[in-house]
Amino acid sequence: MPTPPRVLFVSKPVVPPFHDGTKCLVRDVAQNLEQVHPVVMGARGAEPLPGVESVEVYSDAGAHAPAFIENARAASFLAVSARAPLWHFVFAPNPRTSRVARLLRAARRTRVMQTIASPPRDFAGVARLLFGDVVVAQSCATAARISEQAPGRRIEVIPPPVAELAPRALAARRALRQRLALPDDALILVYPGDIELSAGAENVAALVEPLCRELPNLVVVFAYREKTPRAPEVARALERRLPERHTRFTAALPDVLALIEEARAVLFPVDDLWGKVDMPIVLLESMRLGVPVLALDQGPLRELGGTVQLPAGDRAAWVGAVLELCRDDARVRQVVEAQRAHIAREHDAKVVARRYERLYLELLERSGR
Repeated sequence: MPTPPRVLFVSKPVVPPFHDGTKCLVRDVAQNLEQVHPVVMGARGAEPLPGVESVEVYSDAGAHAPAFIENARAASFLAVSARAPLWHFVFAPNPRTSRVARLLRAARRTRVMQTIASPPRDFAGVARLLFGDVVVAQSCATAARISEQAPGRRIEVIPPPVAELAPRALAARRALRQRLALPDDALILVYPGDIELSAGAENVAALVEPLCRELPNLVVVFAYREKTPRAPEVARALERRLPERHTRFTAALPDVLALIEEARAVLFPVDDLWGKVDMPIVLLESMRLGVPVLALDQGPLRELGGTVQLPAGDRAAWVGAVLELCRDDARVRQVVEAQRAHIAREHDAKVVARRYERLYLELLERSGR
């Protein structure tokens, strides 16, 4: 039997914890490939990805954005040690990294696939950031924006994957309620977005008062990640404005999905996805777990089939949609069924891996390897 061709994923270190959409994408694709041999970049002393070859490229698991020295380690590995006829870059494009990748590709004469891990804030000049034989966008919205700026460039659309998820243990969910001081009868809504970069947190804050008038046992949990040093200050300011009984703020949950499973719905009125994958992984996981998602009807979020999609700025529409889900179990079942069907069709990790694998095999065949 012939040896499967090797595909090297060029990304952040693919090691736990998996709270980052880029790392989740590489993990879920690599673990579901059948006709190629995946190789991922790991970190010294870190737990390797089960069932996948891992190379110790980085010195540690790294922060949200790898430090300069870690990027230099990755570049050195590609220049000297990488042994794969196809490299798959998965990162948010930026001028420096794209320039280095272009030079390394030319020097090593390898085929390259480039996945846009998160769309740029400004698409003007995006053509200068593209270097792959094939560029993969994770939404039709992003693909259209790129095509406007880079006519003639081959752009494919492959949505982000989500793996099968086991329900969280009841003990973990109870511990989560205790940690956040959530009453047993609390009706929980979760906002799992940033606190300081987009208008998402403010949009949710505007819903708290009208919703609490209708739902006395409601608690809205702002489960955010600190993307910048401003995050704690912004969170404290929001917390002071909102009723303590009906809100919780947390930036350090070890497992946000235990909270998601306790929720009646997930709110995501986020107008700026910069720094995130086109369709944030926490939303895909919520959909897979059977929790209704309410999102803005714009940009890549519009492509999340089955979710409740609402216009920006229409507070009455958001309040009405939330109340319906809180009061109508049949409506919840309808949304959950539609979401799960969409996940199975478009985002299941095996489905997404097959789409990538077809492109890998095409590029490898063109290179004669």
